[in-house]
Amino acid sequence: NVSPFHQKDATDNSTLQIHLFRSSSRLVLALRECQGLSREARHKVESVYFVTLVKAMILQKKDFADSLSSTKDKRLKKWQSHTCMKADLIFSTANEIAELLSLNPSSVNADGSVTVSHLIEAITDIDGNESHSLQPSPLAQLSESLLWFWKFLNNTFDTSSPTENLVRSRLMVPIASAIIALCGSPGVSIDGAFANVSNKADEKSDKCALSFSDYFDSEDSVNGLFLPEDAAEEEDQKERRILLRKFCQLVQCVSLVFQSVNEKLMCQESTSAPFPSSRYGSFLPLVVVRILSTMADGIFELFGESVWGEAYPYGARDCGNTIDNILGKAFLHLYGFSFSSAEDASKNHAPESIKAATQLFRCIKRVYHDNRRSPPSKAFETVELALPPAKESKVSKAIRAFLFDAETNMEVTNSATDMPLGFHEIEWLFSEAENVSLSGHEHQDNIERLRRGICHELAKGSITNLDSSKKSPSDMDDQGLSEERELTQSHELSLAQKFNAVLECLCYNPRNIESWIVLSECCGFKADTICDRLVPIQESYQSSDFCLKSESKRQFPATLRLDQLQKSQYEEFQESRHNWIPFIGNDLYLYMKYPWSNFSSLQACANDIGSTISQTGANKEGCANIEGPNVDEHNSDYLWNEIESKFREGNYVQWANSWAGLFIMALRTMRAKALLVARYLAKKSQGGMHPSEVSEDLGTVLYGDLMASTVYGYPMHPMTLHEKRKIAERSLSALQEAIQLSTSNEYTQRSQTIVWEIRFMTGKCCEKIAATLREEMYPLDSTKGGDPARSYETIMTDAIRNYSEALAGARKAEKSSEGPDKTCIGGSSHGALECLYRLHASRFKVLLSAIRRVKEECELAELEAFRITSVTWFDESNQSSSGVRGKTWDVFADCVDALSHCRREIPLFHRAAYRLAQAYSWAPAFHNPECDWSLGSKQAVPAIKSYRIRGLDTGSCAESAAVVMTTLFEKRRAQLCAVWVTTSTAPPPFEVLNDSLRKYDALRLKYIRAFIDCMRVCERKDKIETLLNCATTSNQDLPGFYEASASLRGGDPGKHAKHSLLDGSGKGFMTKVKRNAISALAEMILKDLAVLKKSGVDDEGKMKLTRHFKLAYKLFRRLNTSCKEVVEFTRSSEPLYEVQAFCKCYLSIQAGYRISSIQFDGMDSDTLCSILEGALSKAKTMVQEAKDMSKKGKE
Repeated sequence: NVSPFHQKDATDNSTLQIHLFRSSSRLVLALRECQGLSREARHKVESVYFVTLVKAMILQKKDFADSLSSTKDKRLKKWQSHTCMKADLIFSTANEIAELLSLNPSSVNADGSVTVSHLIEAITDIDGNESHSLQPSPLAQLSESLLWFWKFLNNTFDTSSPTENLVRSRLMVPIASAIIALCGSPGVSIDGAFANVSNKADEKSDKCALSFSDYFDSEDSVNGLFLPEDAAEEEDQKERRILLRKFCQLVQCVSLVFQSVNEKLMCQESTSAPFPSSRYGSFLPLVVVRILSTMADGIFELFGESVWGEAYPYGARDCGNTIDNILGKAFLHLYGFSFSSAEDASKNHAPESIKAATQLFRCIKRVYHDNRRSPPSKAFETVELALPPAKESKVSKAIRAFLFDAETNMEVTNSATDMPLGFHEIEWLFSEAENVSLSGHEHQDNIERLRRGICHELAKGSITNLDSSKKSPSDMDDQGLSEERELTQSHELSLAQKFNAVLECLCYNPRNIESWIVLSECCGFKADTICDRLVPIQESYQSSDFCLKSESKRQFPATLRLDQLQKSQYEEFQESRHNWIPFIGNDLYLYMKYPWSNFSSLQACANDIGSTISQTGANKEGCANIEGPNVDEHNSDYLWNEIESKFREGNYVQWANSWAGLFIMALRTMRAKALLVARYLAKKSQGGMHPSEVSEDLGTVLYGDLMASTVYGYPMHPMTLHEKRKIAERSLSALQEAIQLSTSNEYTQRSQTIVWEIRFMTGKCCEKIAATLREEMYPLDSTKGGDPARSYETIMTDAIRNYSEALAGARKAEKSSEGPDKTCIGGSSHGALECLYRLHASRFKVLLSAIRRVKEECELAELEAFRITSVTWFDESNQSSSGVRGKTWDVFADCVDALSHCRREIPLFHRAAYRLAQAYSWAPAFHNPECDWSLGSKQAVPAIKSYRIRGLDTGSCAESAAVVMTTLFEKRRAQLCAVWVTTSTAPPPFEVLNDSLRKYDALRLKYIRAFIDCMRVCERKDKIETLLNCATTSNQDLPGFYEASASLRGGDPGKHAKHSLLDGSGKGFMTKVKRNAISALAEMILKDLAVLKKSGVDDEGKMKLTRHFKLAYKLFRRLNTSCKEVVEFTRSSEPLYEVQAFCKCYLSIQAGYRISSIQFDGMDSDTLCSILEGALSKAKTMVQEAKDMSKKGKE
């Protein structure tokens, strides 16, 4: 073979050489990648080509050195051009050498011997019969050439021409790559590459080699690797010691070379001259990964240990850790992640082969095996990119069919047995589970190991600490997507990834109870994420429940027997299910796969579901749950088109909310299926989670479905009493089962269930059930004890008893520990004090329900309430009276004492503060149910009774309530009132339920509206105005934000202070707060106007009227709505007190300060709009005049 590189003529010859070289390179590459070529033939081709490359590199080094040392003027373009041409040829040659050596390094066998690369063997045997010549071998010459180039590249102290600097930048990466690649063949000593070196000198070469301690501080004498000179040593041990020493020196060499290369050069070289390996990332890091990964495997083989070990053998850990540290830096340039938390999103290459993916996975496991931090999820995702598509197994198909097939029955929680409905079809997999064994074929075994390892690693870790940096896989345009939506989308994608990993783990081990639990949590977390971003469809607060009003009194008695009541409620339930469907489509997995928060992704999901419907026809399981005469019309196809028509019409809010209901129902269905499988497995196993813990989880999530009393699906609607009772009964059954199983001796594992916490939840379930049966009629002779008690009394009594048992258990637990947890102050759980509050708050609610009854049944209701509440007392001394009125007051005083105790123990116990203020507001009715309800909470209770009620003054009861509610609003807070969520380390079920944004917002709204009601009754405008100002500057609530964002197709709507309060549903938290505050102030203005009309307007009245007009003007401006839109709203929805107050103040001023008696009901729209425009003009003039006067006063 005659190398074309021997020519040293003109630039044209250099150009020809480059083109010829690249053509030869492409030809060799085609031969190497030929599928029909045998391994021996491929090695022969590579060896011949490599020998030629080595010779070329040696000659190019001499030629290049001569060119640099020539006396020619280096400023001449001819010299510069010629030098650059030589550099291009060296660039290509060095890259080819690095490519071949890195793909074919020497390897260590299981017995510790070394299989030298066929490339190295080719150049060490190249001289044949001339092996006794004094010339150095090609391997030595290659090493010398590369070292000369490295010295040239790093010699920046000499004065260099710009061309030389350009050449240095050009050659840095390929020369560094070639040096590192050559380090991958430690089986041949360069010291022995000279023929004139005797065997004796060869023996001394190892003694002259650098010691391990030249690079590291320890391990010099570990396992006899570095014995004294006179110590006896076996030949095998000696060879291993020498090889390990070479590994350490070569690793140090790789580290020094790699860290000497500028990061910018690493990235630039991949685009300047593309190579076959360039598709796997930057060339130099790729070479480093190839060489060091092979060395890492060699160290394990050298010590006779498995390469899958998670820690390097003792004796080579410093060297191994150095390897992994360098690999971490190289991974950042290839895959975009590192072991130091640094990330580069622009780097997302896949490993070049299954072998590379396997080595990457093993490196990750080594680095994090004893690390407190979890590996970045992107690391395992990168490994997964190299794997071929998995073939679905029989187990996988069965599990997916059970979870995702909607036809398996949606009401899975109706199962009365241990086996979930529809579960019998997959029961076989728990006794005959396919646990795929390794085949014995290395390539396939590595793929299988990686699949299992990746899904196991991704499935590990806390579900509450997911990686939130995921990006949507959709190629659709997400420009304009708000930051909040991006974060939520990332969280949804992380949950989907976790779900997929756990699901794949279950396919290998379907008996894993914890995995089924995590699977259910993924579905539940995503459903809760969506729920927290939906505006509630019904009010959670009624003013007539908190304050004493005329409408607080019931108008009619209960007239239905229990069977009639249940029948009526069931008919109402069936009516609510007309034209309702839980979800659309037959594949529930789509609801987990696609994020709901991203409009583009949601559209893709809708289209995907629509395509499956069009292919398979109407969804039969959907129709099976739709009752009514028009059932044929309301199939999946029909409802899908109905929802999509909202998008086409531009009603994006309703469209997004419609899909949200379907998402939530589908996710909750999958969650219930997974939990029931976990329950079934736990009750039949003797390991893993205790069955009581699974039953506790099941009962908790079922109770959580009662939150907000909303039925999801399409269309969303309020939950009926029948459905509330059924869900509460299923939750109660699961919780009672948890208590029974926690004391069972059938299981060997220890139960972590805390019984008093479950007792507390069973009390809540009983209270929910009893509330649905409150309208049962009273027995006519119940005072004589003839008829049995109402179901309400029986079940509510059970609730009180459960609360009492929970309180006793909590006190016992606190007594045995260091006392109550003080870290949850202001949160949702306070240990024994929480049980105490719930017990006596429920007693108070029972009493409150009784006194609201109509006159003919009020006495029966109060006697029933006394029987329920007298089961337990906070202070036995309060039980001192006789007669209905006396007994009612005794229980009332006892409840108030308990609530006051809670506030004394924890001043910011917000629920106790709210309930205590409610008790003060209702004190007049407890004193005498026949009082004048129209006077409300302003009435007073005689001192002979009020002295027993702690905190109740002898004056207006509303004032006492206002004092308590004001404590939650004393400071200016971002959340407006003293409510926050604190989660303990091991939260009980009640705390888990309250740890949600929608519950937090519901509590805040309830307290704020109660505060506004108190201030309105007590006529404290300043307090409400302060609250309104705080609300305007506080942060937007999530449901309100998502509603405003949806109208912009997912864009950022900006600050809520500029949003119209009359647009949208008007049910967002911040909109409700502002609307209620504005309405209360307007009512107070209208009330003052009515008083002025009766008493007449004097000078003070004129000033008051002017102040009211200015305030009404401010309130009207807070609506952020034009006059025309306000008028349209009042005509289509409801009257606005702020509009009436504004107009009346304006007309009264215009009429010479005579209070107008105008009626707005019969007024036409144009007239009202004209009045509003005139009022606005007048108000602006008055405000400007006031500013001018103020300015003159300052002058």
